[in-house]
Amino acid sequence: MTITLSPLPPDRPDLLEAITLPPEQQQFASPPALSMAQATGRRDGHLIWEGETPVGFFAIDLDYAQAHDFAEAGTIGLRMFCIDARHQRRGLATRASRALGPYLARQYPQAATVYLTVNHRNPGAKAAYLKGGFTDTGEDYLVGASGPQYIMRLPLQAAAPAA
Repeated sequence: MTITLSPLPPDRPDLLEAITLPPEQQQFASPPALSMAQATGRRDGHLIWEGETPVGFFAIDLDYAQAHDFAEAGTIGLRMFCIDARHQRRGLATRASRALGPYLARQYPQAATVYLTVNHRNPGAKAAYLKGGFTDTGEDYLVGASGPQYIMRLPLQAAAPAA
């Protein structure tokens, strides 16, 4: 089935309630509804769909470069990327990661690059991001609450489809 990405409708925060994480992943991310409720700054929520079913979530942090000195001005940050526990281990994270570049280039044409950090203890997530076109910068983010994290980036201008 096809994976699609879309903005979270402002009048449908209830869609986030169905997206849960297994206990072992909660050390890396909070449930989407809680994360969005606690977020500071400018954040946009987005859903990952398989057909008509929301199977995942991510947020775009528009103020990412202001909070992370490794991110240049004019970039955005990917946060809270997750696939619902009931839909994991089916390749959805990799497929959604591959769709991120073109999708984000269309949604945020002002952004040159998207950054993310991923915990060293989360190799599955890092592998999905690499398959989606992200590159490891070779630097670590050491301020994360759950330990060292890889800094990864994806140029969005190169990800945009040709007109």
